Amino acid sequence: MGDRLKGRVAVVTGAGNGVGKACALSLAAEGARIVVNDLGTSAAGEGKSSAAADSTVAEIRGAGGEAVANYDSVAEPSGCANLVQAAERAFGQVDIVLANAGAVMPGQVDVSDEQYYRLMDLFLGQKFWLSRLTVPGMVERGYGRIVATASEGARGGVGNPLFAAAMGGTVSMMKGLATELRGTGVTANVLAPGASTRTYELMLPELEQAHAEGRLSDEMWALAKKGPGPVEHVPPIVTWLCTSAAAEVSGRVFHAGGGRISVWSEYEDLNTISKGDPHENAPYTLDELDELVPSKVLG
Repeated sequence: MGDRLKGRVAVVTGAGNGVGKACALSLAAEGARIVVNDLGTSAAGEGKSSAAADSTVAEIRGAGGEAVANYDSVAEPSGCANLVQAAERAFGQVDIVLANAGAVMPGQVDVSDEQYYRLMDLFLGQKFWLSRLTVPGMVERGYGRIVATASEGARGGVGNPLFAAAMGGTVSMMKGLATELRGTGVTANVLAPGASTRTYELMLPELEQAHAEGRLSDEMWALAKKGPGPVEHVPPIVTWLCTSAAAEVSGRVFHAGGGRISVWSEYEDLNTISKGDPHENAPYTLDELDELVPSKVLG
């Protein structure tokens, strides 16, 4: 075991399987004490079981680390509060939050209100509630790491607009949080993982349909069928972001998977047209935009 995170306490949601489990094991291998949160649902978010969280705890302890299990739903404010309280009872504080729990849910615009809130509470609410509960203590101690999981879905390339909204919201929330926390010793970043997990396998039929309908290119579908690769390629960047080496890295989105690590581009204006001083010039006319938008703005 390493010691880069010795003495730190990490809460990892969705740590019973896949990316969450791999990251929990990696953080523990660097000396962090882990609260393994998992509701124990299927990849589709159904059911409940303690087995998944207990299995990860057993692996961490078997490797000489410290861990406790928590089975609360982080799709509820009360569940997030219970999780943080469990961490404080077991280890005294929370230094690291990996907000990773998720499930495959319908995200089209024809879902019910209940389905809408269920998706948003899990994928976006979780990150807000856990940040609200833990950031003040992190700031007081001068150290903290928030890593929130998002996905390529934020780009909107495969449809599923509500999921895209929750993922895009995750990115923007962490960027805003990073700005507010600048200079405090607390960072906020986003992980966009790529791994052949049970959740990924469950999503394949939806990706196949997107390809059949022309929403996913032949190249992207070929890559999707192959799969992004073993989950073990994801945790190193998460663990690194929690170390002192990454103290100045905040507000960024990291993709990790298939042996590759990359950072997403920033939001920025491109291909601007201008009439100069807006107080002295009239707005663009629609006739002007007929010509300028295709040739200059989008060209």
